[in-house]
Parts: sequence; structure tokens; C-alpha cells
Amino acid sequence: MNLVAVKELITQIKKDIGIPIIKGNTKAPAPKPPYGMYNITSPYIKGKGRGAVTLHDSESGPYKKRTEEYTFTISFSIFAENTETTIGLAHKVHQWFSFLGEEFIREQGFVIASVGNIENRTTFLVDDYEYRYGFDVQFRAVDEQIRQIEAIEKVEITNLGG
Repeated sequence: MNLVAVKELITQIKKDIGIPIIKGNTKAPAPKPPYGMYNITSPYIKGKGRGAVTLHDSESGPYKKRTEEYTFTISFSIFAENTETTIGLAHKVHQWFSFLGEEFIREQGFVIASVGNIENRTTFLVDDYEYRYGFDVQFRAVDEQIRQIEAIEKVEITNLGG
């Protein structure tokens, strides 16, 4: 998975929606609401088959390239001071993935496979509620591996049968 492209995706959402979005499952303090949080819940879900292996030639010599399609899932949660604001912001981020950010996502080398439903993720903490709504986004991407191979310059054929 291209983590640099994921970070650029998060930066663009922050810019377009106007709220901070932080990485989840860290010890860093959370900003004051409203804000969003993301977690990469499934970094690599293997596609069907074994991938395609192709032979190529370049100035540096022949090589094999293996490509395989896979999916990965990022979970988004939006936090705010009340239910209405939280739902509204979650809906804006959901719209970004459903349509508004489509071109930017494609520029990062990803395609949206599915955008889940917005769900209530509110929790009760000690003596107050932490209002949060969120959804999961599944992306489709391609993994490529390249391996240099030895070129066979000359083949000698001998008569083994006499």
C-alpha cells in the first residue's frame, strides 16, 4: 500500500472539508472537536488469482513484472460537540469519497471500491458522550513488483541423438 498517497489523500480531505483529520490509534492528543480520525483497518486484502507476470526489456536489461490487484480499507470517524454537527460533517466527508474527491483519488493511483453507510459510533465516557459518526471506505489498488532477470545471449544446440 502506498502510505504517501494515503497521507496526501488525508491532507486533501482536510483542505476541502475544513476540519483536521488525525491518524487514529496513536498517543498524540486529539484536537478540539470538530475533527476527523482515520484508521487503516485492512492494509492489504488479496485479490483473486496469483497476479499477472509479464516479461519486459529495457536499457538496463530484461525484467519480469508481477502485478496484482488488491483492496484496502480505511475507517473514518468524525467527532463534534453534538449529534447534528457530527452527522453533517460525516456526510460532507462521505460525499467527498462518493463523488467530489473522485479525480484526486484516481491521481493517487486508487479507485473507490465501496463507501459504507454512515453509522453512529458515539460512546459514553465517564460523565459525558463523545459524539462520533463514521463509515468505512474500501479502495482498489495495484501492487507491482519488478525483478531483473539474466539475459541469455547465446544458445548452443548439440546433437544428442547421434
